[in-house]
Amino acid sequence: MKKFGRIVLLILSLFACKKEKAETVSPPSERVKFEAEYADKQGKLRIETLTGGYSGKGYVVSFSDMSDKLVFSVINDQVGDYNVYLGYSTFTFGATSCYLKINNNAMVTVNLPATGNVFNEIKCTRSDLWQNLNTVTITPGGIKNFAIDYLRIEPYAEPGVTANLITPNPSKEAVNLYNYLKQTYCKKIHSGATAITSSLDEENWIFQQTGKYPALAGFDFMNHNRNYTWEKKNDLVINAKYWWSQNGMVNCHWHWRDPLKNNDAFYSMATSYSERTSFDVSKISDKSSVEYAAMITDIDTIANYLRQLRDAKVPVLWRPLHEASGKWFWWGYKGADATKILWQVMFDRLVKYHGLNNLIWIWTSDVNSDNLNWYPGDEYVDILSMDIYPTNGDFSSQGTNFNKLKADFEGRKLITLSENGSIPDPDNLVKDKAGWLWFMPWYGDFTRKTTINPIAHWQKIMSHDYVITRDEMPDLKN
Repeated sequence: MKKFGRIVLLILSLFACKKEKAETVSPPSERVKFEAEYADKQGKLRIETLTGGYSGKGYVVSFSDMSDKLVFSVINDQVGDYNVYLGYSTFTFGATSCYLKINNNAMVTVNLPATGNVFNEIKCTRSDLWQNLNTVTITPGGIKNFAIDYLRIEPYAEPGVTANLITPNPSKEAVNLYNYLKQTYCKKIHSGATAITSSLDEENWIFQQTGKYPALAGFDFMNHNRNYTWEKKNDLVINAKYWWSQNGMVNCHWHWRDPLKNNDAFYSMATSYSERTSFDVSKISDKSSVEYAAMITDIDTIANYLRQLRDAKVPVLWRPLHEASGKWFWWGYKGADATKILWQVMFDRLVKYHGLNNLIWIWTSDVNSDNLNWYPGDEYVDILSMDIYPTNGDFSSQGTNFNKLKADFEGRKLITLSENGSIPDPDNLVKDKAGWLWFMPWYGDFTRKTTINPIAHWQKIMSHDYVITRDEMPDLKN
């Protein structure tokens, strides 16, 4: 069973004269520290406890020549980049150095500044770790009088990416999912598919064509603020819970129909659709208005379903008010200020009033010159996304859009391709370093039509090393 979020590192002392019990640590966060006294101590190395301030039960000394090796055996379930740190002391002997070697990589020289009779920590390197067994070996360099207290490893994240979720006290599962997405960001892309409302029809179709399920399933609350007798609203909750139980990720968005229920439209008067609504989103600023009351009522209705997922410990990649800047939906029709206020009201209502701590908030942006004017703010957004429908059969990476969005928001947020037609070819994604977190073609023709996504294209995608499918997902519940 995969256990992401707890990089299980087993530090073994297989050859030491005095056998120590191997240590297994289940960390509460991304950062994991492992004590040197449990590592394999070769040559003249020994454990000492004379100088205080060390971590664990002691530290390792007597590095004198290259036969003295401290070897950490690292069992890791998640391939990726990691920062590697050492806890050490040079005592009163001044600055020195050591060599660090990870797996078959070249040795790295680690300069150890003088510490005096205290223990400090230093970042040694950034390195890929394999799945399963890795070895980290420390040997002496320079003046040999130093001690190793511990090894610490943490997943590497793109510089500037927000460290934590915006929700206060988020659920363990939401934290696990967000940390996992940070680990895989710009290294892999997750396969996804959406359906019109509550079903898994597209996900099942993809499995029939390729033998693999997508990692992400998308659901829509489109009909959940209506009393349609034909809509089995709880199917969304049932299918989302099932998908999560299979290690899949759950995405929810909301084509929000007219809150006043004058008609069933979500398209604004800016469109030429036969059914459109004149609902005035700017009334969100007027708490005495019927429009404000109607919006709050609908948010409360959706909260009831999201609460069921929270209680089932299902984290939700939550993407409401999508494509607002296009103004073709009522929530964007009155401009950026009204949309941002509605977003903030929704956040406060769902998170603070309803206590939903299982949501990861996704804002759908674009690469237009005014995209920052529409942005609700870093304190209200976890992930940025973009909806892109290229010309049918265009399998390019959309890397220009990715890089523009990343530059506009200064790399502070993870970025994903939240809707698309033709899916980027994974080879193009790798070549262009277009680091979208996932792709998610719209349902129906956008998923199944051969002029948009041919079966052979689907088969290549779902078998590609760069693409994560559901069977390759870690167990983020633990």
